[in-house]
Amino acid sequence: EDIDLLKELKVSHYRLSISWPRVIPTGIKCKNHHIRTWMGDEAHQTCYNNLQEKYSGWQNISMVTYFTDYANLCFEKFGDRVKYWITFSNPWSVAVEGYETGEHAPGLKLRGTGAYKAAHHLIKAHARTWHSYNKYWRGKQKGMVGISLTTEWGEPVDISSQKDIEAAERFVQFNFGWFANPLFNGDYPQIMKEYIGQKSAQQGLGISRLPTFSSQEKGFIKGTSDFLGVGHFTTRYITNRNFPSAQGPSYFTDRDLRELVDPKWPEPESKWLYSVPWGFRRLLNFVKTQYGNPMVLVTENGVSEKMHCSQLCDEWRIQYLKGYTNEMLKAIKDGVHIQGYTAWSLMDKFEWDEGFSERFGLYFVEFKSKNKPRYAKASVQFYKKIIRANGFPNIREIAKKINGSAAWDSLSLLALAAVNQSY
Repeated sequence: EDIDLLKELKVSHYRLSISWPRVIPTGIKCKNHHIRTWMGDEAHQTCYNNLQEKYSGWQNISMVTYFTDYANLCFEKFGDRVKYWITFSNPWSVAVEGYETGEHAPGLKLRGTGAYKAAHHLIKAHARTWHSYNKYWRGKQKGMVGISLTTEWGEPVDISSQKDIEAAERFVQFNFGWFANPLFNGDYPQIMKEYIGQKSAQQGLGISRLPTFSSQEKGFIKGTSDFLGVGHFTTRYITNRNFPSAQGPSYFTDRDLRELVDPKWPEPESKWLYSVPWGFRRLLNFVKTQYGNPMVLVTENGVSEKMHCSQLCDEWRIQYLKGYTNEMLKAIKDGVHIQGYTAWSLMDKFEWDEGFSERFGLYFVEFKSKNKPRYAKASVQFYKKIIRANGFPNIREIAKKINGSAAWDSLSLLALAAVNQSY
């Protein structure tokens, strides 16, 4: 039934996850069947519980080897059909919410150290997986390996304040740059090294709580992303705030900043998700300037229901998608190398902390019904128009609004799809 929904949308690619415990050791046959049908494009990790119990999960360097073995099995079994591989989707959440705040599995609260250590090993696992694919699989499979990073954009509250400008830079670097900078530039952002190092020294520690890469590791990690997946939902205003080191170690206080929202922004259903389309263009241009304009695949972008509507009317979502895809068009005009877009999400699904209470889907799912039937929301028809236009309906009209030109007829966006579903 879900495959029929994809056919109805006429998407050109589908982003699916390959669950680690389901693949090893007994899940190959089922996943092969699904990939033959979907021709999916992503490997996405779920940490095996016994590896967490035995090795403390991503706190242990052994996970790098285990993950690479798992990835190689996926390459072997599915690589003849899958051509775009994502090693990790939103590793920030894995590190911070898994090992700093404990909100997500494995639920550890190793403040000021756990997230940095987990991220260090996640980055190494990604790099080793990329090298393995490059050495053993790329020649015959002709695929690509990248990572997907989800982030908000940080805008300074006061653009005339140097402190606020620097705080906004820290916000993005501590989130997005934390993972992207090693893969494209060989090391953690300088501002992270400076701030965490200073805080660590003030707390009486002999070394920084942020792990370091050796010269050999920097060379090994740099250049290990054939494309950069970008997930983006919203924006924050950022102002400087100094947190005393005496408060103790914490990823959040290391940043010395405060996050704010503009009360004039459209009120969301999700408490964290305000519709701020202009932040998307800024983020995409940040990627262009910081990392040498890599190939970008927008891997997540969407919004939850503003209100429940029995007629399945989700005008709020349509307006959100219009605003964000228009800003993406502007980013393409700016020269950002965007080659694909994936909306979040095909259908209503489990949304982490919020469970089934938040609905991001283009298709409504009746969770209380035994068979969980799916129903198209109004946004489905709008999204079909986006796909038919290869990204942007009424391209001539939009181009005229941007620069008085109708030069966008030859726009060559790779593909659009509308999904992220875990199986």
